[in-house]
Amino acid sequence: MTTATRKTAPADTPAPGGPDTSALPAHARLLLALARPRPEAEHERLARSLAGRDDLDWGAFLDAAARHKLLPLVGRHVFTHRLDRESEGVKGFPYSWVFTTAYLGNRARNQALSDDFGRVFRELGEAGVRHAVRKGFSLAEDEYRDPGLRRINDVDLLVDRDDVPRAHEVLERLGYVQGKLADDGETIVPFSRKTQIFWRVNLSNQLPYRKAGHRPDVPEFNVDLCHDIFQKKSGVSAPARELLDRAVPKVLCGAPTWIPEPADRLLDLCSHLHKEATSLQFIEDSVDLQISKFLDVALVAASYDEAVWRAFLTRVEEYEAGPIAYYALHFTAELYPDAVPPGVLDTLRPADTAYLDQYGTLDGQTARWALPFLERLFDTGRGDATERSNVPHD
Repeated sequence: MTTATRKTAPADTPAPGGPDTSALPAHARLLLALARPRPEAEHERLARSLAGRDDLDWGAFLDAAARHKLLPLVGRHVFTHRLDRESEGVKGFPYSWVFTTAYLGNRARNQALSDDFGRVFRELGEAGVRHAVRKGFSLAEDEYRDPGLRRINDVDLLVDRDDVPRAHEVLERLGYVQGKLADDGETIVPFSRKTQIFWRVNLSNQLPYRKAGHRPDVPEFNVDLCHDIFQKKSGVSAPARELLDRAVPKVLCGAPTWIPEPADRLLDLCSHLHKEATSLQFIEDSVDLQISKFLDVALVAASYDEAVWRAFLTRVEEYEAGPIAYYALHFTAELYPDAVPPGVLDTLRPADTAYLDQYGTLDGQTARWALPFLERLFDTGRGDATERSNVPHD
């Protein structure tokens, strides 16, 4: 009897221009190869070779793709590039329906969010409330060019503090309440007094406005009103009023709204990434380092020309936000080397870069990571290294 032999996968060498991932397990290397909206031929080649390895842990890959909020993106790649099909004797992705259904489900979920948030944008505008959409749908519709690719949890709006009463009236009329989803998933219950005090003292946002979604893929709709793109304890401030003065009109979710102008938009993404990557609360919840956040920064940065970069550097200097901007762009460039011009990094690089491996500073508990960036990106136990913070979780 003849024994059939399966062809071995081609050498899974890193894609040109990418990070050196040789120290990472195969599932991590596979996720990084697919962590882009439009993979090039070398990324697809690398993905196929890694997927064909007998030692690839598909459970770990699925966990990492979900943990890094990239599962819908992977799902579309599996379908559009036929990654589930055997190619030249090398097996493809197993359980392709898991990945493709994640993409289709996220697309349906985001459409539901878009329908509701579009009403929010429209009615805020009609009420004369100046606002600008941060992250979320502005990225999904522009940089990703497919709202189904990016996992969206809420909508963050820049709003001046003086406009909060009118914004509150609009949101209440649309069924939103400042609180959290009850255990039964049917109602919103108010935040505790402890949480209300903590937010007023420490954060630059209003307490979240929520309403029950009454559907399995959208348990709740969430609107956050933000008054600054930096947190109070950072020592840096870029008030919403100033950013709104420069905001540009945009149609998102089928409704007229605004987004921050380009330099402000990237600085906002850098601030968001830095805050979550170094805060104890996000580390403890294992959502501090998500590839999706670095991809957001990379996609916006890659679209900039020299004039926008000059404006960005001027804005960073104006707000004295150099360390925050450098942190985000430095690590983004580790994952996506072509996204950030070397000259920009050289201009922003501080004399002392030791802070790049620190966390917990804004929580008053500065500590240092033991693992290098790429390894801790996939270390699911890194949150165990932190002590519980004093951030209320209700």
